[in-house]
Amino acid sequence: MRAILFPTDFSDIAANAFVYALHIARSVEAKIYVLYTYIEPVLSATHGGQPDMLGEAYQQIELGQFERYKNKTEDLRAIAAENNMSEVQLVFLFEQGPVASVVRNVVERERIHLVIMGTHGESGFLSKLIGSNTVAVIRSIKNPVLAVPPHAKYQGIKRAVFTTLFRDQDLHALKEMLLMSRAVGAKIDCLHVLQAGQVSDVLDGTERWKREFRTENIEYVLLDEVESVENTIANYIIENNIDILGVVKRNRGFFDRLFRSSVSNHLTLHSKVPILVFHEEQTQA
Repeated sequence: MRAILFPTDFSDIAANAFVYALHIARSVEAKIYVLYTYIEPVLSATHGGQPDMLGEAYQQIELGQFERYKNKTEDLRAIAAENNMSEVQLVFLFEQGPVASVVRNVVERERIHLVIMGTHGESGFLSKLIGSNTVAVIRSIKNPVLAVPPHAKYQGIKRAVFTTLFRDQDLHALKEMLLMSRAVGAKIDCLHVLQAGQVSDVLDGTERWKREFRTENIEYVLLDEVESVENTIANYIIENNIDILGVVKRNRGFFDRLFRSSVSNHLTLHSKVPILVFHEEQTQA
């Protein structure tokens, strides 16, 4: 059985992303590991008689966090019931530590296939877009991460965009995206923005992919660059009512630029389109 990890802080934004996790889990027959993490505050002892008191203080903090966790897990079960998803298996995890490091450990321990997270606007450019915890998770694991922005409302996933260079390193990511797309009944647009001097290589790549995936529901879209690669992609997504954007994280530069400069004006993209982030597969020597 496939496994999805859903880190949560029990906020409204996380609850919204949980609906995506439920629908995707049911479609791909996966169970959901719901992860709540907390960090103990640093307390200091000022004299020799306080170490025992510190131990009790830490115990009370953990108990308080656990009580909140127990109460909130019932809210998630209620969301599942409201969405007629009570049959989706939920496994609740309560662990201490920074989100990214705990997620990395759980991904390895439970053999997680996909991480789904709600996004938060915080400090810093990428953090404003998809939240500092989400960014940290993306950078710390090699598994795909679906970042669900605050105003994305699940109404089915009917059309997805997969941005690609039509290179072999992208094939693994496309196959992963196809697994989900088949399960939810979505069509994939493999999208590439043409730049000078690469037309023949791209055409060769599209022909290879068409042959390899000839039975799949994929459309191959080649666009001329308008202003920038990132702006061209953003405009296509908005104009075609795309439900999810698949991005291969080759380097931080592209990932950042996709949501910067003139693209930052596309609030619809930023606030309503979930982003599925893959890592580029490393070729074997």
